[in-house]
Amino acid sequence: MPTTAVYLRISTRTQSTDRQRSEIEDFLDGDVFAEAEVYVDIASGADDSRPEFERLKEDIESSEIDHVVTYEMSRLSRRLTTTADFIDLCVENEVALTTTNDGFPNLSGEGNVGDALIGKLFGWLMEFELQMIRERVQSGVNRAIEAGKWVGRPPYGFTTDDQGYLVIEMEDYLAMQMAVETALLSPEQSVNSIARTYGVPQSSLDRIYKDEERRELYLSGETDDERLSTALGERTPPSSELTDLEARLAELESKVTAEE
Repeated sequence: MPTTAVYLRISTRTQSTDRQRSEIEDFLDGDVFAEAEVYVDIASGADDSRPEFERLKEDIESSEIDHVVTYEMSRLSRRLTTTADFIDLCVENEVALTTTNDGFPNLSGEGNVGDALIGKLFGWLMEFELQMIRERVQSGVNRAIEAGKWVGRPPYGFTTDDQGYLVIEMEDYLAMQMAVETALLSPEQSVNSIARTYGVPQSSLDRIYKDEERRELYLSGETDDERLSTALGERTPPSSELTDLEARLAELESKVTAEE
């Protein structure tokens, strides 16, 4: 027979559920509270893997619960997406949802239009929150890039300092330079074997070898990205032997052409 569920949550063991429990006990009939299934988590509301919260959802899905009572909506979750998913779960299973302290519009558990509208409202709020988060993140990324900082994983042979600016790691950079050069001069060798020889990641070498712009970054130090140019300029790496050879050949060809 379905029963009432009481969900209590505190963030740390130094806190107490007494206030939440007392408020809910006053709200419910004494006999109902005495027979209710009580779920208690000691965890952050931002943590979605709380064991008792998971058990509550499983009991709702198995039709063991017909009414959930909690102190306020933040006890269920601090994440709007999680709260919206929980409301959807209650609406789908015709489970009533009541908060005693925050004025949240309660779910009747009757599967009526009002419950459906509340579910849709939280779904819309969830999408709105996600869009706002995406915009804030993108705005932060754009500001960092405009300031000359590197966002995301830096290219192989580079790292970022405490302020987010690129810094060349010369040993790794030169290892990749030699690996790329070998791959170009010895096409009969596999990328995997070359990567092992020079101690560089096979996946990184493969991407660089197949991309002309990336190759030039390591062979000649040429790049259109000012952030990379700045990092290279602070500690200028030697050009590859292949690049030097190509330059000498071009110079000889120019002299021969001039003599003719």
